[in-house]
Amino acid sequence: MQEINIYIEKIERNDLRSSDLPLIIKALRQDAKNGSIELSKDDIHLFQVYMFALQQMELANRSASSDVHAGDWRQTVDDFSMLKQVMDEMEKREVITNVSWNAGGMAIFDIPGETIYKNHLYFMMLAHLNKLYRRN
Repeated sequence: MQEINIYIEKIERNDLRSSDLPLIIKALRQDAKNGSIELSKDDIHLFQVYMFALQQMELANRSASSDVHAGDWRQTVDDFSMLKQVMDEMEKREVITNVSWNAGGMAIFDIPGETIYKNHLYFMMLAHLNKLYRRN
């Protein structure tokens, strides 16, 4: 549980990166193993979606790692329906626009406002972590 606080602080400081998400997932699994939290597959799948979303923002501002490709969710997300659900919600709120899905495994979209996009993702992650750790 103490390790997760490092990532919560990074979110609060606005400097969480997609490369932090595998470490968050690892910490969540460890805390679940220790009995500190109840963790489901859906929780893991959502954090994979958050990682994909952060990767796409990093691509847009040219700070992504070289193995990240625009719109390609297949290496990151195990549950397409979870990705689609989050993307639909973000499109509805106009956090993303011009969403298109390619049968080859691509989710292409525009980020009209990086700050709004990033804040939206950070809010979703914080709310999810607070729910898992039952914080208010």
